[in-house]
Amino acid sequence: MSDGFLTRKKTILVALNSDTPDKSPKGYVDEPLLPLIVLINNHQDYVTTSSCSGRICTYLEGLESEAEGGVETGIDNKENQKNDDDDDEETSKGYEENTSLAAVEAAKRAKGGQWLYVSHDPVVFPDQISEHPRWIVETLFGPEAHRVVLMEDQHKEGSMGTMDMARSQLVYFKFEPMILHIEAATPVAAKTFLNHSLFSGYRNSGILPSAKRTMLAIRSTLKLDAPIAYIPSSSTTTGATTTTTTTTTTAGEGKIYLMVSLSYLRVLIDLSNDKFKMNVAQMVRFEERLTKHLLNAERSTTTKKVGDQGGEWEDKEARKERKRREGMLKQEGTAKARAEKKKAAAEAAAAEAARKAAAEAEISTGAGSATTTAAAEEKPATTSS
Repeated sequence: MSDGFLTRKKTILVALNSDTPDKSPKGYVDEPLLPLIVLINNHQDYVTTSSCSGRICTYLEGLESEAEGGVETGIDNKENQKNDDDDDEETSKGYEENTSLAAVEAAKRAKGGQWLYVSHDPVVFPDQISEHPRWIVETLFGPEAHRVVLMEDQHKEGSMGTMDMARSQLVYFKFEPMILHIEAATPVAAKTFLNHSLFSGYRNSGILPSAKRTMLAIRSTLKLDAPIAYIPSSSTTTGATTTTTTTTTTAGEGKIYLMVSLSYLRVLIDLSNDKFKMNVAQMVRFEERLTKHLLNAERSTTTKKVGDQGGEWEDKEARKERKRREGMLKQEGTAKARAEKKKAAAEAAAAEAARKAAAEAEISTGAGSATTTAAAEEKPATTSS
């Protein structure tokens, strides 16, 4: 076990036990993952570096420059390599600072794009959803819902070919299951953990290549990813050459055309809600396996012996194991309390920011009114001859 691993683990654990919000968008660890994170971090050979308990989201992809049909992009291989290096550095920084996996992936994949909706819990439908047919659109598209054109309304504006849709700027509906990034003290420890992960159903797990540390990514196959809408690109044809240009749109500009019906969006959400249940069940089985096999918790079931006076007593190993488990339960409770405190702090900060913004807007409006009044008072009165 290297000194570097011990130093990094100590730094990560200090950050997890701090009341200060972390650098993820939420500011705290997903609560469903707390028992698993405490369990893993209590083992001397492992430490969690980033995590996500699972989420439903919609993502508007960013615009990318591509070299097609002889069109120059102005970006050569050296620049592409530099961008790749920057992404690797950013990911490594995320490991070191224990940012959540959601934040790391969002920073890498959302360059120029936009997360329209993110939820770490199943979607709850209103009781009378039939009375609010656009509720699904307003939920999944968030601040851009007013730009969305339903399929039944598109016949008025003409339809676009499927090939043109595929080449347009797309909106994706996603369900992403639990994922953990873990640093192991040694390659042998990493292989042991990987075997338990695969047996627990996390078939997409693997050991990540790294020259400085031994990293694991624990992932399952519950992922769902489907394009649901597009923003048309403007095409111009000159002679035999066709040049396609996608115009960057900002909030309030352009239209977003649904590629599927509202009923299909409801199906996607129902499927994702079911996958949430499977995701939680898989996490529970994973925790049970780690407890039983990796952490040798079976020693905690050692039968108590009878002493000379007829009373029960524990041998040294049994008592040590009982104390360890009691300590883990206490840490888990403490971690949940800290997570709740971080959540409350993040919500309070957001509310305070909104209050300040409203106050500044009110002051600005009041200043404008005062200027108008002053100008009216200084205007000289006119007299008639």
